Amino acid sequence: MIALETLRQDRSKGEVENSLKQVFQNRDLHVSGNQTGRKITGSCFTWTQLQHVMQRTVPDTSPSIAFALKGNIDGLKNLFSRGLASPRDWALYGGMHQYRTVQFLMTQGAYVDDESYEHLFDFGFRQKCTDTELDELGCITHSRGDDWIVKQQFPPLHLIVFGLSPNSLAAELKDNPNAVRATDAQGRTALDWATARAQLDDMRLLLQHNSGINSMDRSGRSTILHAVDSHSVEAVRMLLEAGANPNPKVPKGLFRSSPLTAASFGGLADMVELLLQCGADVAAYNPEGQTALHAAVIIQNVKCARILLDWGASLKDVAHNGRTPLTLAIIHNSHAVLELFLDRRFECVTAAHIEGPQVLAVIAEHADAKTMSIIASSLPLKLSLAPAEDGFAAGREMLQQRTDYDENLGVAFEELLYSIVAAEEEAATSWTAGGAVII
Repeated sequence: MIALETLRQDRSKGEVENSLKQVFQNRDLHVSGNQTGRKITGSCFTWTQLQHVMQRTVPDTSPSIAFALKGNIDGLKNLFSRGLASPRDWALYGGMHQYRTVQFLMTQGAYVDDESYEHLFDFGFRQKCTDTELDELGCITHSRGDDWIVKQQFPPLHLIVFGLSPNSLAAELKDNPNAVRATDAQGRTALDWATARAQLDDMRLLLQHNSGINSMDRSGRSTILHAVDSHSVEAVRMLLEAGANPNPKVPKGLFRSSPLTAASFGGLADMVELLLQCGADVAAYNPEGQTALHAAVIIQNVKCARILLDWGASLKDVAHNGRTPLTLAIIHNSHAVLELFLDRRFECVTAAHIEGPQVLAVIAEHADAKTMSIIASSLPLKLSLAPAEDGFAAGREMLQQRTDYDENLGVAFEELLYSIVAAEEEAATSWTAGGAVII
């Protein structure tokens, strides 16, 4: 594997391109093809991949996606053997750091979709992959015959930022100050790339030469979103202090999260707070309708969740799939986040939005024993579940159909049902509960 640092030599543009390509070459990989498909043999795996493959959309909450993200190959094998999932359900780039899982999926017939192919190169140039990951994922970069690097049409300033040119950034900007406006084929400026790589000195110099701070590439990724994706709080701070908009408007038809939601998905609590201090919209949502608070629940980050609640995030916000943050806390068994929400129960108990029996169904389908115990400890939440014998019976049936059902789970559910009935009886003699939990 040739690291990027070894390419800092004086050479022609063609030589730079050839060297850069080697960053993504796997020396043990051999490719041969025919008109119907391509057979690729690597040191650890072999697969046949057809050029025309039908794909379908699968929710990111599906077991196949969860198993792939966690590297649970045995779990994937079980789903495939039972016909409950297909290797083609998975966008390979999402498992960048689970390359063994990617390799397994490809042996099972997973298709290298356009996003996977382009994202791997993109992640490599943004330094989001290690050399080992790039080596092991050569199965993706060698899956087709076109040349991604040449197609990017990187201007000279970009090559300097990548460390692939002997020229100094300051000298190039002095000789050609308008170069800050030059973009590559994706519409990204040199500042975008320096920001994505968290190269703070380069960022500072480009900003001093009036590089645009609110540019947006063709995929809808803004300069501030590049900074968030770099996970560098200082990169974000530098842009915000220079006047970058923390709430860039993404054109219709492009699918990007807000910087705040992206920071929350990354579990970057300090960055979340910084963005909020600089005017980020706490209620902004991504293309799936998920807010930053939804994101904090999904990744089970109680620190981010607490900051967002302190800044006015609402437990009532409903994503396009009908789920609120509290629903997700139950579905994902985010115990610490769920306890945080219940501690702020004055925000949870309000006018009916989704009725109790539906809440009970969510619990029966997804909650583990600890989540049930946490719910059982919350009087307002229990009172919102509106006890009804038919709802209890349906919940029991749903629970028993779960693949992870066991005696402990059954006991925890029965204890929850008992506590709901007891809470309702006690409330009937002392006070009347009005409203239901927003789930």
